[in-house]
Amino acid sequence: MLLDGDLGKITEEQKDFIEKTYKSNERMITLINDLLDVTRIEEGRYLYKPVLADVEPIVQFVTNSYQEEIKKKKIRFEFKKPEEGLPKIKLDVEKIRLAIDNLIENAIRYTPAYGKVMVSLEHKKGGIEFSVKDTGVGIPKDQQGRIFTKFFRAANVMRMATEGTGLGLFITKNIIEAHGGKIWFESEEGKGTTFYFAIPVKEEFGEFLKEF
Repeated sequence: MLLDGDLGKITEEQKDFIEKTYKSNERMITLINDLLDVTRIEEGRYLYKPVLADVEPIVQFVTNSYQEEIKKKKIRFEFKKPEEGLPKIKLDVEKIRLAIDNLIENAIRYTPAYGKVMVSLEHKKGGIEFSVKDTGVGIPKDQQGRIFTKFFRAANVMRMATEGTGLGLFITKNIIEAHGGKIWFESEEGKGTTFYFAIPVKEEFGEFLKEF
């Protein structure tokens, strides 16, 4: 409302201050939520609500939420969908959405203007595979072994004017593994990164998932 001038005309300086304050608050909320998620994971309280669901609409919802950022950075974005429909699988929609959001957000954040990000879904034998490929900064080879640890951010990313908690990939890995899946990546510094995860098609959750 303030930025739109609904409550009266504001100067560019005031608008800039409001935008910076809003972004700062958003970063703080993200950090708090990530810290709460990590605490719940470590204490075994990160409970799941399994339902039979389609993965494709979840991915589409996340990609739609980043259209403004994609246009702003003039990124060439593609969502490669399977030719045939994917089977429904038992999963926690909110948790899987968070995992997908973390991966797509990173791809867009660390890809420079006019770069490319491609998201894809495939039905592989016994499961569903998700991937997001970018032409971003990549991950230094000597730091790749730490990518899923808490609070880790690669040195080349730290030099960029970007924000991050260093918790997203730790949380994502736990979510995917709790669904009986696996997550991995391929990366070359200066050329880009591809993150993958695969979730098996099962009628029931694995032993790590709790239903309430």
